[in-house]
Amino acid sequence: LSNGVRVVVKNTDFKADEIRMRAFSPGGTSVFGTKEALQIKMLNSVAGLGGLGNFSNVDLEKVLAGKKASVNASVSDLSEGVSGSCSPKDLETMLQLVYLSFTAPRMDNDAFESFKQRTKAALANQEADPSMALTDTLQREMYGNHPMAGRIKADMIDQTDYNRIMEMYKDRFKEAGDFTFLFVGNINLEEAKPFIETYLGGLPTINRKENFKDIKMDIRKGAHKNVFEKQMETPKATVFSVISGNCKFTPKNNLLMSMFSQIMDMVYIETIREKEGASYGVTTYGEMSCYPKEEAIFQIIFDTDPAKREKMEQIVMTELQKVAKEGPRPEHLAKVKEYMLKKHLENVKENNYWVNQLLEYYFNNIDLYTGYEKLVNEISIKDVKKFAKALLNQGNIIEVTMTSKEAK
Repeated sequence: LSNGVRVVVKNTDFKADEIRMRAFSPGGTSVFGTKEALQIKMLNSVAGLGGLGNFSNVDLEKVLAGKKASVNASVSDLSEGVSGSCSPKDLETMLQLVYLSFTAPRMDNDAFESFKQRTKAALANQEADPSMALTDTLQREMYGNHPMAGRIKADMIDQTDYNRIMEMYKDRFKEAGDFTFLFVGNINLEEAKPFIETYLGGLPTINRKENFKDIKMDIRKGAHKNVFEKQMETPKATVFSVISGNCKFTPKNNLLMSMFSQIMDMVYIETIREKEGASYGVTTYGEMSCYPKEEAIFQIIFDTDPAKREKMEQIVMTELQKVAKEGPRPEHLAKVKEYMLKKHLENVKENNYWVNQLLEYYFNNIDLYTGYEKLVNEISIKDVKKFAKALLNQGNIIEVTMTSKEAK
């Protein structure tokens, strides 16, 4: 568009009554550094409290009654953006909401005061939950005392600066020229064009060229173990491990991380749950990040009887090393491939899948769709073994365990 806004439209016929939208621009809260960590952490909860334009949130609901259109603006660490969905007949309404999200965020001091009271009460209640101690300890072990790592506590809420948060929000949305808007669904481009040109083409620009900054919130390197006790009503031990390392962000590595995680899930069901009967289940979660740097993060979480904890930790690590040394069992890899190919056939018929694929393509500059099935079929036992070994051999593992006081 003439103001620099880029618009990408993918028409689909999966759902007659759905258009999904996502928009992003690089920068995010990283441009503010870390000095105002509290305001940054509160930004997304606070910026939308007042509604839009002349409408409070309550009024907005009334005005939108009978329409199927919603928009949510937010600022993450690396980008700012809006997401939304609507039925095709309400596309103009959704774009009007986008326009107001950029140009007319509204302040409402009463809504802000009410939010503060609710949040303080909720956060105060959280302190009694033992899992908060686990979260806090894990964050400290992973990121040290990085200002952006710790969670918000009840006594910090009164330091929230509403005016400053709205300044930050407005700063992020005063330059539309580096935004990319993605639309997927039952959208007729010819009919949509006048609305897109009016509302998105009318968004403000100040000719600002920027990118996100690296605020150096890096996961600690090396091996670290922290076991602490906490009073609990029902004795248990919770073990949380994070393995991280450098890894190129490629379609193949992205697939390998997903396969590795699914394979380990199967291994742990057989060993920890079925053979040992020591846990309802072990959850693993793997992710690849592209920015601010390319890395792989693999997490393992499980609950067990405090008396069995050490043995279970040992089994979890032994099984990981086994896959890195010998590769996965052929039947496990076959099962994972079968599942991924089946899931892919379902995914390509979902608008949300395409929104995410376009986001990867335009924000991370990577195509995770083309050749997907071929890539899945080609991945070998050797590939998984090599991937697991490369990650584990970097030696970055943080293990945090919370166990009940009674257990010795």
